[in-house]
Amino acid sequence: MSDETALTAAQCADQEIKGETWEVIQYLAMALKADNEGRTEVAQTLRSIAMDEAGHGSRFKYMADKIGDLKGEIEKMLAGEKEAVDGKHEGMRVADAEGQKEMASFLDTAAHDEARHAAMLQNLLERYF
Repeated sequence: MSDETALTAAQCADQEIKGETWEVIQYLAMALKADNEGRTEVAQTLRSIAMDEAGHGSRFKYMADKIGDLKGEIEKMLAGEKEAVDGKHEGMRVADAEGQKEMASFLDTAAHDEARHAAMLQNLLERYF
């Protein structure tokens, strides 16, 4: 490989983070399918693999020094969680208008989860920072 095409360690880390992130979602989606097919042990195994992949991705992100000041990172995540509530509610309205009742229902559930996450992060900021 020539110097012009060689990846830096930071670029390698970025690629790994993206790959591991995709794998987490893929394994968890496969686990949901396995659950719905009554394959409990398959689902449990796939979830376990997903958590390993999440650990890999988080370690790459940490080693690449992509996590700043903890308070600032929590504040960023809090803002994102709050925005996600509105985004999911908008998606819910669209899905409902299109007759996608299951999708609309899940978007509503996910919006409530995002609000709960925001409250948890706010609590961390108030208690520890």
